[in-house]
Amino acid sequence: MEDYSIERAGVANLDFTGELIGQSGGPNPRVKIYRTKDLKYIAELKADQKLAQAQHFDKPVDVIGWFKILNYGGVSPEVQDAIEDATKHDEAFKAIWNEHVD
Repeated sequence: MEDYSIERAGVANLDFTGELIGQSGGPNPRVKIYRTKDLKYIAELKADQKLAQAQHFDKPVDVIGWFKILNYGGVSPEVQDAIEDATKHDEAFKAIWNEHVD
C-alpha cells in the first residue's frame, strides 16, 4: 500500500492509501484505477500533466459508469485498457467486466 494524492481540477485534492490496480498503456498513462485499503475504488482521468478528474466509488460497476458518463455513454480505448488491467488484479472488476455464459 502507498499513500497517494491526486490534484483535481476545481475541487479538493483526493488523498488515500491504496494500490494501483489498473492503468492505460504508454509511458504517461492518462487513466488509472486504484483500490484503497478499505476496499473502495478510485478512478482517475488526467486532464493534463498536473490536473485530473478523480472520484471514489464503492463498487467497480460505479467506476465503469463514471467513465461512461465522462465519455458520453461509451468507454474509450484508454479506459478499456485500464479496466482490463484492473481485472487482472481485482476479482470484483473481473466479475463485472467479464461476461459469463453457461
